[in-house]
Amino acid sequence: MINVGLRGYLWDKKPREAKVARELWTCNSATYHDYRGFIGYAKEYGFPDQQLSRMARRVTNDSVGSVEPSDMSFASSMASFSSGPQPVPYHFAGMKQIFDDSKVPVTVVCFGRLSSDLLAWGTADGVVRVAIIGDESYVMHEFRRHTRAVTEIDWTLDNSCLLTSSLDGTTCMWLANSGRLARTFTTESGALSCRFHQVNQNLIMVGTAAGEVEVFNCSTGMSQGYSVLYSAGYPEGLGACAMCCSNNMLYVGDTQGNVHSYRCDIKDGVLQALSFLGRTVCPTGKPAEVSSLMHTAYCVHAKGPGLLLSSANNSVCILKPLDAAGKLEVVAKAQMPIAARKIKAIFCPTLNYNEPEYIAMGGEDTGVYVYDITRKTKRGPTIVNKLQGHLAPVVDVSWSYDECLFASCDCDGVVIVWKRDKGMQYQGS
Repeated sequence: MINVGLRGYLWDKKPREAKVARELWTCNSATYHDYRGFIGYAKEYGFPDQQLSRMARRVTNDSVGSVEPSDMSFASSMASFSSGPQPVPYHFAGMKQIFDDSKVPVTVVCFGRLSSDLLAWGTADGVVRVAIIGDESYVMHEFRRHTRAVTEIDWTLDNSCLLTSSLDGTTCMWLANSGRLARTFTTESGALSCRFHQVNQNLIMVGTAAGEVEVFNCSTGMSQGYSVLYSAGYPEGLGACAMCCSNNMLYVGDTQGNVHSYRCDIKDGVLQALSFLGRTVCPTGKPAEVSSLMHTAYCVHAKGPGLLLSSANNSVCILKPLDAAGKLEVVAKAQMPIAARKIKAIFCPTLNYNEPEYIAMGGEDTGVYVYDITRKTKRGPTIVNKLQGHLAPVVDVSWSYDECLFASCDCDGVVIVWKRDKGMQYQGS
């Protein structure tokens, strides 16, 4: 299966002229994305002429001499080049593994990059666990350096290192294979968020409870850049951070619900400046701490790169970067069910470029949900699927690299790995 995120990353690397040419390309009134969807469907089910010939042989051999209604509907759907199939989104085949090693709430869970066999999660007592997911899943490492709750986890692109931050003010870089602590970065206030720089993985960004954004060099452990958030007199910290690696943009959410845009100016592997570009004030509409902030290389609503923001006021919104100056525009927004905790949200893998964007997040009622936030009901956004298996509120979720596994964690210390139903997946990307 072609990974949509990787294709989006490669697409983002193309020059502007190539992007414009791709968007303007048509064939029989069908766009390039329709063409890709048609080819993906044909690889699995065959081209229309092959399907119609099989149907014709079936009719010839049938004594009644009639075509089944399902065959007729299939032929009708395949008659149009751009129509494509209607996929059944996000079906799961049950649980693959349950980890219940922790007796305190799990605060964050994260799959490794470019791999689906590594899963890490952090707990409220500062313990970080790394598990191997396979035919026989098991916990490979337990890291016990933090003394307070783990707030964020991030992996390097090759999964060789793991970055964790904690409310005790420490950010630790671990060697994933050996489990050895490679470096500890200390800030004066609690570390609320951390990220590896996606272009230069020797740099990490840390956001603190005091509203500081600090860039460290992993080799030396020294600070290379520093900035303090300010928003109407509330420099009170960061809720999350996400970075667009194509243009060295860094987006940071704060405790008042604002999103701050930065540019990391790097030359010869050295950070020259951490430049503040501007802020988007309360995109959800009301001041509330940002629970999570996620970047994707391609978002259907934004028709390009997009940011997914969830906040403590039970709102989620999708933001579209407008230009290199860091301006953001809200393209979709929804009010989620009321929760007493910060519930993080993530983008779901794109099934089809013609389909709306789905998001996944936990719930206060112990359920795990897949939502279509563009279709509203009286009770909120449309629920596409619901997973039940937790006995406590679910606070964080994560997709694996190949999009076949899905992890969720709850306040009872349980992590569940779900198997995606391959038979129901539409590989039209």
